[in-house]
Amino acid sequence: MKKKIFAAIFIVLVLMIGIFIFGNDYQMSEKKVMIHTKTNNLSTIMTFPKHEKIKGFIVFVHGDGAQNATQDDGYKPLMERFAKQGYVSISWDKPGVGKSMGNWLHQSMTDRANEVTEVIDWVHKTYPNANYRIGLWGASQAGWVIPKVMKQENKISFALLAAPAINVMRQGIYYNVWQAKKSGATNQEINRIKRNFINDSYLIQKYNTYQEYKMHGGSEKISADRYRFVRKLLNEDATADLSQVHGKIGLVLAAKDKNVDSVETKNVYSKVIDAKQLRIKTIPNVEHRMINPDIANSDFLINLVGVILPKYYLIDKNYLDYCETFVSQLSS
Repeated sequence: MKKKIFAAIFIVLVLMIGIFIFGNDYQMSEKKVMIHTKTNNLSTIMTFPKHEKIKGFIVFVHGDGAQNATQDDGYKPLMERFAKQGYVSISWDKPGVGKSMGNWLHQSMTDRANEVTEVIDWVHKTYPNANYRIGLWGASQAGWVIPKVMKQENKISFALLAAPAINVMRQGIYYNVWQAKKSGATNQEINRIKRNFINDSYLIQKYNTYQEYKMHGGSEKISADRYRFVRKLLNEDATADLSQVHGKIGLVLAAKDKNVDSVETKNVYSKVIDAKQLRIKTIPNVEHRMINPDIANSDFLINLVGVILPKYYLIDKNYLDYCETFVSQLSS
């Protein structure tokens, strides 16, 4: 009996190991480098095509939060798709995360854009004899970073933006209202939530320090560094920067986005960017993070799939397919 139990356990372990290897077997090679900028040293991962000739580089621009280079390997399914089309992906631990120096909470969106530009300069210096395309990929908060880079850097061929917002204040109101409606709030309660958000944002803009903000009635419980970060962010609006971008833009929207008003984003991009530059795709059934909708509502399933089978089931297939198609058509 014991032999049968041990045999069964052994078989299960072998199967789990096999599934793990299968689900994490990416067709790309990885290289770690340290990129030195004017302000920080950035711990960076580059993923290279295994077989295809290199056609270009895609610089990853994170959304909000203390992100490491691969977002805990969540970027790898997309990086592999880019590698299949001959593109090297470049992404780094945010300042103060992993082995990168600095503090990302001390950065404005302009600081972040300058950081991206310095990484692009590093690519040109490291690969001086190659006529490679340079592209950008970014999600969410990157929508206030990438347009700043593209308006000042005319050597960028293209950018893919996933679920970006336009205006920080309007995005904040949209998110808070959506959350209120989800919880069953009345119209009166929703209006109160709007007023509270606007009033609190006014206090953040008015007072330099978190201590002053709290003394004058501020309600948010955040660190002093986070307060400093939000204070720099509140006035951001991507419209003017978008009207000056160079290169092709792939705008990818989530049909069920609860964080960003996709309708507003689509309308503004369509209005201020030349139609010849712009492609817009709405991915059905997905929410803000483009996670596979079959697991998107369960943190347990997201974490489990993220460890065992991220290549095949973590990120929505339609999203990955579109991003790969976008870069392949640029290369044709």
